[in-house]
Amino acid sequence: MKPKTVKLSDGTEVTLRPEIESDLELTWEMFCSFSDATLEFLPMPFTRERVEGWFKDINYNKALPILGFVETEKGTKMITSASLTFHQQEIFKHRAEFGISISDEYQNKGLGKILTQYMLDIAKARGLKKVDLSVVSHNERAIHVYEKMGFEKEGLQKMSHWNRVLGRYCDGYHMGKILD
Repeated sequence: MKPKTVKLSDGTEVTLRPEIESDLELTWEMFCSFSDATLEFLPMPFTRERVEGWFKDINYNKALPILGFVETEKGTKMITSASLTFHQQEIFKHRAEFGISISDEYQNKGLGKILTQYMLDIAKARGLKKVDLSVVSHNERAIHVYEKMGFEKEGLQKMSHWNRVLGRYCDGYHMGKILD
């Protein structure tokens, strides 16, 4: 896949491209930069070991992580990560799981919508019929974006995960979008 450059609502140019092994440090820096307000909506803790694991066996047939970068005075900075995880069992191969995270300072600039549409376009190009996602039930901004993009709530999972920021179990929605 070729890199794609997109423009945010404030004019910032973001380059989107698949993850490569040399992105490990920039990825770790991005996740370390998240505020508690952003971490609150992520259902899993991002440990160094977890992030390193993503880079041990990059296989775009199993998962396609797309990263977003901006150029700053200090150099290249990673600001977003989205992925499609492809089911390997034959009966589920028509769908993929979608996930996205965006650095705090680049939220509310249209990047979520742009990147979600980009990932849906990739899913369609790969012949998928459906994209699923899980979202923390109190992440109203994300749910609003997903619904605008055509995702529908398909179920609520009570106590779906432990939220270490809030110190309690939180519910999560399963959402899906049938691809035309």
